[in-house]
Amino acid sequence: MAFEKRLQKIYAALCLVLPLFIWPKGGDSDHFYLPKVIMLAFFCLVLLVYMIYHQHDIKKFKVMDPIMAVSLTFLLMLTISLFFALDLRESLLGRVYRYEGYLTIVMYLFLFWGSRFIRDDQWILRMLLAGVVIQAIYGIAQSFGFDPVLRDNVRSGWVSTFGTLGNPNFYGSFMVMALPLSIWFMFKQQLQLGAVIYAFVFYALLASMTRGAWLGAVVGLFVTLWLARKSASYLSKISLIFVISFVLLVQFNTSHQNQVVTQALSIPKEAVDVLVQAETAPQAGSYRIFIWTHVLELIEARPLTGYGFDYLPKLFFEYYQKDMQSVMGRLMTIDKAHNEYLNIAVSAGIPSLLAYLALLFIVLKTSISKGKNLLFAVIIAYLIQAFFNISVVSVAYLFWILLGRLVPYASKSIPEAY
Repeated sequence: MAFEKRLQKIYAALCLVLPLFIWPKGGDSDHFYLPKVIMLAFFCLVLLVYMIYHQHDIKKFKVMDPIMAVSLTFLLMLTISLFFALDLRESLLGRVYRYEGYLTIVMYLFLFWGSRFIRDDQWILRMLLAGVVIQAIYGIAQSFGFDPVLRDNVRSGWVSTFGTLGNPNFYGSFMVMALPLSIWFMFKQQLQLGAVIYAFVFYALLASMTRGAWLGAVVGLFVTLWLARKSASYLSKISLIFVISFVLLVQFNTSHQNQVVTQALSIPKEAVDVLVQAETAPQAGSYRIFIWTHVLELIEARPLTGYGFDYLPKLFFEYYQKDMQSVMGRLMTIDKAHNEYLNIAVSAGIPSLLAYLALLFIVLKTSISKGKNLLFAVIIAYLIQAFFNISVVSVAYLFWILLGRLVPYASKSIPEAY
């Protein structure tokens, strides 16, 4: 229907434009996060006006289903937690250079609800892949020291890859979701072009040097290949994927002083340190064990309500300055829990986390019966890396859109939406 086609194009434009949107002014200005939040708010406003205008079309769908009920429960838990936030303004808007407070999460949920009206996501996936290729090429150029875009003071001396997403970790999270999409293009669309896209994405993922993203990518890769096992010429296509991966892995590792192997081998070593409680265990995962341990202490103190969104830096400076000096050797801004699940609990309480996990469970369970194989792999890959990374507007909005695409609304005119 016309309603759905126009809606699909709005979402496709959002998927293409938002990751690439920056405002490079130099100095201490925010090139990445505030511009993206403003752009996100603009698209949400466009969607809201569009849906109000097309209320008669919306009534043709069974909107109030179990998934909607669980998502509203999640929103309710987040809303209740606001009344107990230690800094209401920051909890609503988020802290500077992140802007992922309550209002931003409401926008994510709105995108999730809206994307469920779309049945055919070809436009969205193609535009997203176009943006992925641009992002990959730019990130690879950065890894070789070429960056034509004016940098701010924070990143002026960086040699790492961050594209237009502002941070190597966020860049890696983005490429984690892009990897299954590129494989889908190889299997379902054009093999040769898909292979080229996969090569760009894989190399860009390596360039991020983000171990959490690598773990998510490995899981996503194997889930994608397993789901595509009945495709035509499966063995030849999977062989091509592994050949491309091996060649690029060797080339990147050789040209970057064995960094990939060094980083990869550090994962089991640090895991052993944590298991045997070695002296260096708190430093494991770039101090993630140290952060998680203290975040769990904070959750134990306020398990039901949390402290409010983006309040974690103040808590660490208030309670753990000596610990940071001892383990890290200096004071650092611990802006998030570096684990999306713990971050929800410390920000909005365990009930909010349980509601979020319930939403993920019902969406994934429902999607299995609907045959959304590709997007299932994308979501699984993102959820794996989320154990080691943080939610940020540059990437999270895309996760919520694709999560909604997994479970389209049923139509009142036909038995089941597909």
